Amino acid sequence: MNLTTKAAVVAGAVLAVGVAVAAPASAASFGPIWIGGGAYSYNDGQDLICATATNSSATPKVKRYIEVNAWPLNSSDGPSRQFRDYNNAFSDGSGNTCRSLATAYEDSSYRVSAIAFEWNTEFGQWVRASHIDVRDFYS
Repeated sequence: MNLTTKAAVVAGAVLAVGVAVAAPASAASFGPIWIGGGAYSYNDGQDLICATATNSSATPKVKRYIEVNAWPLNSSDGPSRQFRDYNNAFSDGSGNTCRSLATAYEDSSYRVSAIAFEWNTEFGQWVRASHIDVRDFYS
């Protein structure tokens, strides 16, 4: 074996050992992730997934909400959460809505989807105000 081949074999072995003993993926906070009409986030330290529907500059204010769905990729690893946050154009004065994932096993794999809607007064119905944002994370 020549010197460059030996160096490549040793480097490959060191890399393989490094990959084999790498720590598992750790939990990570993310966000806020802005989508049309609001944002959502995950705070790993508090185990909270939150959504905030933003206000519009229009008069009268446009009613908006963010819908969030979070579920474990392995259903036995923790709870699923589905919720909405409405902006304060609604009479209840909603703002930031959070749900806990504290009962999930540590570092469980989760998937979350979020989408924003707003009220279309011309048609008298809710319309999608954003794309569906989907991402995976660890609780």
